[in-house]
Amino acid sequence: SPDSPVLRGSAQNPDVYFQGRETVNPFYAAFPQKLQQAMDQFAALTGRQYRLYDYVGAADAERVIVVMGSGAETVEETVRHLNSQGERVGLLKVRLFRPFSASELLNAFPASVKSIAVLDRTKEPGSAGEPLYQDVCTAWFESFNRGERSALPRIIGGRFGLSSKEFTPAMVC
Repeated sequence: SPDSPVLRGSAQNPDVYFQGRETVNPFYAAFPQKLQQAMDQFAALTGRQYRLYDYVGAADAERVIVVMGSGAETVEETVRHLNSQGERVGLLKVRLFRPFSASELLNAFPASVKSIAVLDRTKEPGSAGEPLYQDVCTAWFESFNRGERSALPRIIGGRFGLSSKEFTPAMVC
């Protein structure tokens, strides 16, 4: 009945399904900007500013750790302590992972960065690296290939806090 439509047992072949999936791309592309606008509105109301990728540390840091989630607090505390001792290190907090915004990520790094450690709280058996590590590498390599960068930093990946293990400042160092 047109008044009470029901669909049962439908099937969609891959060609049609993936054509439909492509229609959502503009929404994913617009999301980072929309989220940043919401973060800016939040800042206007509360005075606490957040960005998609927040950098903390020395303006001239050569070594930067990239991390998201609860590990960022531990790394930030350690970075602040190390910088007070004369180190030049930094932290890039990832607040938006998907959809990934490579340009926003790269713009958040200090120009002086030479080494990046990307820490993830997951294990991807059989992969070339964890998801955040792979996205950071891809962002840097594609930027380099487009001629936007004259050199690439050294990028390594690592894991922390698996099985709810403690993640301490000593582990950050």
